Amino acid sequence: MRMISSPADIVRVMSLFLLAVAITALAIAMEGFDANSLLIGIMVVLAGGLATIQTRRAINRLHRHSKRLSKAARNAERHYVSVLRRIVKLVEARDRYCNGHSNRVGELAGKIARRMGMDSQTCSMMKLAGQLHDIGMLVVPTNVIAERSRIGVDEFRTVKSHSQIGYEVLRPLKSLEPILPAIRFHHERMNGTGYPTGLTGEDIPLTGRILAVADTFDAMSNDRPHRPGMSSRDVISELNRCSPAGYDPNCVAALAGVYGFADIIEPQAQAETEVATEAVAMA
Repeated sequence: MRMISSPADIVRVMSLFLLAVAITALAIAMEGFDANSLLIGIMVVLAGGLATIQTRRAINRLHRHSKRLSKAARNAERHYVSVLRRIVKLVEARDRYCNGHSNRVGELAGKIARRMGMDSQTCSMMKLAGQLHDIGMLVVPTNVIAERSRIGVDEFRTVKSHSQIGYEVLRPLKSLEPILPAIRFHHERMNGTGYPTGLTGEDIPLTGRILAVADTFDAMSNDRPHRPGMSSRDVISELNRCSPAGYDPNCVAALAGVYGFADIIEPQAQAETEVATEAVAMA
């Protein structure tokens, strides 16, 4: 049975009902040539027509009101996302080594996604995922973020919680649903040694695998308290060496393509990336 799903459907049902009532009244009038019955039939038709018009107007008003509420909700979510971006900047401002990290990761994640043949909307969402991926770092104490040597086990346990916390912070926003897997799983590794859940291989969402490569690339190519940044070529070589154990080879190959270092990638891996790109484009 078809469900009523629009104002037009409701009006159509009412019209059919009133038409049936009118036909019945007219049939009675014609059978008995009763002027009173005929008059009643005419009055039913007129009243039904007026009721239909009024009902449609009321439904349209509700429909417009619903649209306004939906628009207001979308505007509120956009404002909330803007506030979250500012929070990320404040978090990163606690340590100069992290300043600008999320914006760079967002730009790179979008480029990797585009290189892999994803549509423009997905690329934009990947950019947003990169910008917000460290929102959970808000719970990490400043002294841990600013630590100038390698952090201890307890501190690392606190840092590891940030991806799950970021996911929980963003989950109420319906517009951010497409990027939630990337936020939550960008520290997973292909061999299951990552966090928060130890997913392996393709069980890790593709968006998470892309963000993992973009995040690691930016971290390794910029200075940190305990080491200087590496060149882009050296970072890609290291990511390639750590694939497929740590990183998705297709995502690493796409990253190499973004920077014009495709020669780093093994021919077999490059061929697999081209096939994967075609598959994404056709999906």
